Formats: sequence, structure tokens, C-alpha cells
Amino acid sequence: MAIYESLTIKVETFGCTNPDSLNYDANAQLDDGTCVDTAFTECIKNAVYNVSLKDCDLDNNKRALEIYTYYQSLKAAMKTKNNVKINMYKEKLAKLCNAEYCESC
Repeated sequence: MAIYESLTIKVETFGCTNPDSLNYDANAQLDDGTCVDTAFTECIKNAVYNVSLKDCDLDNNKRALEIYTYYQSLKAAMKTKNNVKINMYKEKLAKLCNAEYCESC
């Protein structure tokens, strides 16, 4: 007579578990390291939300567009888990946002 034990496999969802991050995933159960650093959060929001087409400050608008473009590129790289691009875009955002970025942090 054979005795079998039941086996339960729990599949957990990976993603960003930091609710302060721009790419927070409420369904994620395990953090996979893809959270957009909170240091960038305010910079990205301020740059994008403060752009005015009436404003003649083209340098400020150009900077905001660059920040937005790098942020969108960062999100795309995160979806494909391309660490080379993720680190490159984070470095670019850090430079534009005058923030520090540490690859191993």
C-alpha cells in the first residue's frame, strides 16, 4: 500500500513592492529590485507636471522631456529585465535629477 503526501506549490509574483515607487506593483509579493528609486520620484513628477507650453524657458522644458523619455525607457527596460539598460537609464536620471545612484544599492 502506497501512501502519498499532498504537495502544495505556491507561485509568488515578483515586482516592485515599494508603495512609494513610481512603478509599484500592488500584486507583487516579492521585490525583484526593479523599483524606481524614490530619489527619482519627486524629480520625475516635478519635471513632467511643471512643464508649461506657455513658458519660454526652453532649457527647462528640454530637461523635463529628457527626464520623461529616460523614465519611459527605464520602464520598458524593466519589463524586459534588461539590467544594462536599467542601470544606464537610472544613471541618466540621476544626472538629470542631481541625485546619487548606486548600482549595488
